[in-house]
Amino acid sequence: MGTRERREREKQQRREAILDAARKLFWARGYERATVPQIADAAEVAPGTVYLYFPSKEALYAELLVEGYERLAERLRQAVRADASLREQGEALIDGFLSFAREHPEYFDIIFFTVQREGGTLTRLALDAGQRSTLLAAENACRAIATEVLQRAGVPPEATASRVQAIWSMLAGVVLYFVRDDAATFAAISREARTLILRGALES
Repeated sequence: MGTRERREREKQQRREAILDAARKLFWARGYERATVPQIADAAEVAPGTVYLYFPSKEALYAELLVEGYERLAERLRQAVRADASLREQGEALIDGFLSFAREHPEYFDIIFFTVQREGGTLTRLALDAGQRSTLLAAENACRAIATEVLQRAGVPPEATASRVQAIWSMLAGVVLYFVRDDAATFAAISREARTLILRGALES
């Protein structure tokens, strides 16, 4: 391996270490309380090094949001089989959403709870136009998978956006039981939520 390739590999490793440290600290401490010096210390780099890769804490958080949405979208795509019935696809989407929350709680918390828990919204993050565009595209990619299933079920196009938002909100609420209670309680609540959501979600 040449010098250039080794340096590029080291840069990528530092970047991944910074993201990994930030993801854990945002989850553990919240957005406001997690600081760049703390992230740098956890990643074993100097604070100035963090800014070489990410211009601000907001940009670092946005990168984690994009990563989270991309992982969630991949999980949902894998869950929806083209040869499955509409109900089976709906069940698979719900199960994929909830399994993602169980297996990747840090990403899930960053997407749905971290900033909102502190009384803010993602729109308050000081991001440039390019960052906001990338973030919106990643979020929309997740929603598009559910939207396609709803449209196949005959849900009017003008109703799909609000219905997807309602479903996401309900499922995010279900995940709180996973955070607060035991696995058996979460499983029972998940089954009931899936039944109720499917009962209304696929109706046009």
